[in-house]
Amino acid sequence: MKQSKYNCILQDNTGMVIYNAATDQLVALTPQLANIFNEGKAAPERIKAQHAELYDHLLQKGIFVCDDADETEAYIRKREEYERSSGEYTITINPTLACNMSCWYCYESHKNMPAMSADVKQSVLLLIDKLLADNKLKKLNLSFFGGEPLLYFDKVVVDIINHAKMQCKAFDAKLSIHFTTNAYLLTDNVLKQLEGLDVSFQITIDGGKQVHDSVRKTKGGEPTYARIVEHIHQTISRGFSVGVRFNYTAKSIPSFIDVVKDFSHLQQEQKQLVNFTFQRVWQDNEGDADQVGQQVEHIERAFEQAGLFVNNAKSYIVPYCYADGVNTAVVNYNGDLFKCTARDFAPKSKEGTLAADGTLRWNERLRKRMSIRHGSDTCLQCRIYPICHGGCSQMKLEAPDGISSCPKGYDDDKIQEIMEGRALYLLTSCKRQKPGNHQ
Repeated sequence: MKQSKYNCILQDNTGMVIYNAATDQLVALTPQLANIFNEGKAAPERIKAQHAELYDHLLQKGIFVCDDADETEAYIRKREEYERSSGEYTITINPTLACNMSCWYCYESHKNMPAMSADVKQSVLLLIDKLLADNKLKKLNLSFFGGEPLLYFDKVVVDIINHAKMQCKAFDAKLSIHFTTNAYLLTDNVLKQLEGLDVSFQITIDGGKQVHDSVRKTKGGEPTYARIVEHIHQTISRGFSVGVRFNYTAKSIPSFIDVVKDFSHLQQEQKQLVNFTFQRVWQDNEGDADQVGQQVEHIERAFEQAGLFVNNAKSYIVPYCYADGVNTAVVNYNGDLFKCTARDFAPKSKEGTLAADGTLRWNERLRKRMSIRHGSDTCLQCRIYPICHGGCSQMKLEAPDGISSCPKGYDDDKIQEIMEGRALYLLTSCKRQKPGNHQ
């Protein structure tokens, strides 16, 4: 046996914490157990002889692995096996790229953008039929994006949902539906039509009321904050879950403290249906990064003190990107296929076409994306690979020197900072839950 290359060890006079990036788990040891570990870590069998329970626990948490283990290959195999066996497929659908707002940071132009045609909509319905019939899916995920998908809720979205509902029932598959929306059109009438379905929403807010309304107006110049917040309340009151994403800049971040009062009064069961995430607008690089980060942490704590759940900005982990999965497709309003929704949907960038009969016809762009999704040798040798993945495939495709170096530009110090930060984040989370440490 040997130590995992993904270990990070933190120790002081109160004991030791060992974090493993492959399992994303911690082992917390008392000073006595830390001594046993230090004395035997070069030859783990010595720990087994001295404290079998500790040895078994370290194996379970991935701290020790077999001498001939290829940990990176094992991680990739596990990820690929999960994709093959998950029984899920996600179709992201853009009913239109048009929008009822003009957010300054949006990468879409929204000009002269029609709705999805009847012919393309029919192809989407046939795609659903094919996926359910050919792949024996356990679950179909529909995600409506755009543009603003609710602009054509009645014309496009309802027909797709009703067809998917019928077909999933016929094939004994679960159906999950998600909307990325500004919520301005998320009326009670829309919510009534979604009742009884597994539906969730991502809704964005750009600051406290005054700041939000200064940057997020309708194309007619009307303020939007009050209506969006009202619609969020209506949505969770009907039992739907909502992820509220705060799009912030160095200038707008202080105003988010005012948003707390608009959600702190919710009933406990309603608070369990809403979560908040802070996401810096990608074009903003003003201000001191550390000071901005401290402001974010301060406001996160204010939300938590109000009994609201926050996806901590400093969790130091990058979720596996949907665009890197084999069981995902993005269908644009015109039938063009993509994998990533974080870039514009220009025809020159499409990765395939949805055929009239519902067949996904991918092109060479997809094959290139999938060939580099696991990263370069630099990524595969990195200590934080399981919690970073070298970034998403889109980042790798856009890296100035391809994937010959770290796509994120991390050096050894930054990698160590991330390892330690993740360990401390998990430790803090454990302390909040007050579990017992391993003895």
